[in-house]
This record gives sequence, structure tokens and C-alpha cells, in this order.
Amino acid sequence: MIFFRALFLCVLFLAGTAFMPGQLSFEETQQKNDRVRQAYERKEEYIKMKCRKVGIPEETFGNMFIRAFKAEAIMEIWVQKPDGIYVKLDEFKIYAESGKLGPKRMQGDCQVPEGYYYINDFNPNSNYYLSLGISYPNESDMKLSTAANKGGLIYIHGKHASAGCLAMSDYYVEDIYICAVKARNYGQQKIPVQIFPFKPTEENFTLFNQYVDCAPFNKLWRNMAEGYNLFEKTHHLPKVTVANNGFYQFSDAEIAAAK
Repeated sequence: MIFFRALFLCVLFLAGTAFMPGQLSFEETQQKNDRVRQAYERKEEYIKMKCRKVGIPEETFGNMFIRAFKAEAIMEIWVQKPDGIYVKLDEFKIYAESGKLGPKRMQGDCQVPEGYYYINDFNPNSNYYLSLGISYPNESDMKLSTAANKGGLIYIHGKHASAGCLAMSDYYVEDIYICAVKARNYGQQKIPVQIFPFKPTEENFTLFNQYVDCAPFNKLWRNMAEGYNLFEKTHHLPKVTVANNGFYQFSDAEIAAAK
């Protein structure tokens, strides 16, 4: 009996504190905040309906990632099905984004970052209703920017105003925030966020290459498009790393592991 009790406690320890008896889960902790609880009351059933429609089990949700396109002012939520394939759960209008096409490189330039990031903060008490922090500056930004102060505190948030952030309105940020909470609750520690200047199709490259002020960014945009195209081909997220020159490298290691 003592042996089995010890074994049980060991399993609980290895599984993580989220499973310890009496401890609130991440989702339960978030819902103790009035804004989050009320958002769940308004939107959770709708999100579950969307999950059913695309084959996502409600009781587990899946890993997710966020993809945004600045020129089109669109943000997408993709969720992983049990077979490893990602499906688009929903898309939303970006209500406000400051700056112009091109990456963020310094504090005060009011640019929305472009690149491969992840959610690094959940703020249910934001001045902009609900907000999710983006891990800018990332390793690529640190290598490609020469500015002493590269800036930070970039968020996906509510309201209709932006100073380098992505403002989604209070209504739509509830959906995005709830999905992120559910993904984190079921074990996803880093939720990827991909921000593109535009959908990197050849038609769009031809269109935007007409603008002289966009020419300095073409190398980065083409580099970012490699990851976009790999995902579009497989609907598995590629593994993303950063080379010494600051540009992204993509591999299908995650794809192979899923097979």
C-alpha cells in the first residue's frame, strides 16, 4: 500500500502541479477575474460550437497558433486536431494597427512587429480590456536591429486604438483570449504568433514591390514566406530557429515527429 501511494505521488509530481488535488487550473484561475468570467459566459459555447464544426474535441482543445496579416488587417486562429493537422478555427478583423509595412526596429517607431513570436503574457486587467503579450523583440529582431532601445510591450488587445499593437476590439479579443487560455490550460506553454506584412503570395510580392520604401524588407519578407509556404503545404507547424545572420530557419522536424 505504501509503495502504491508513493508511486501515485511520484506520478502527480512528474505530471506537473496542474494536476495536484485542490489546486486551480490555469483556466479556473483566469476565470476568477470578472472580465474573463464574463467573456466565458458570452463566448464559451460559441467557441465550443466552432470547435465541433472543425473536429476539435471540446474537452481537450488543441495546441493553437495566431497568424496576422497587416495589409489585409486579418488575424486568424488555427487549432491542432488530434491527428496533428492544424485547421482554421476563426478569423477576425484587425481594428487598428499603427505604422506601416515593415518590421519594428526601435522604441517609439509605432511599428507593429513582423516575424515569428509567441504569447508571453496574459493580462485580464489591461487598460485595453483583455490583452495577450507578444514576445517582441525576438532573437531575429535583436540581431537585425541596431537600435539601442528596440522597444517592447507589444500586445494583442481590445479597444480600437494601437501604438505598435494589434487592436481587435473588445468583442473579438474575448474569442482570442479564451482560445489562448484553453490552449495554455491544456499544456501549451508557448503559443506561436506569426505576423506578416501581407499574405506572402507571388501576386502580393509583385504588388508591394512597386513601393520603393518596401524594398529594404524584401529579403526578410521572402525569408518569412518560407515558413508560411511550408505550413500551407502541410498544415503542420514547422520548427522555427534563427540563424547567426538574424534570418529565420525552418525545418520539418515537428512534422516528422507527428507522423
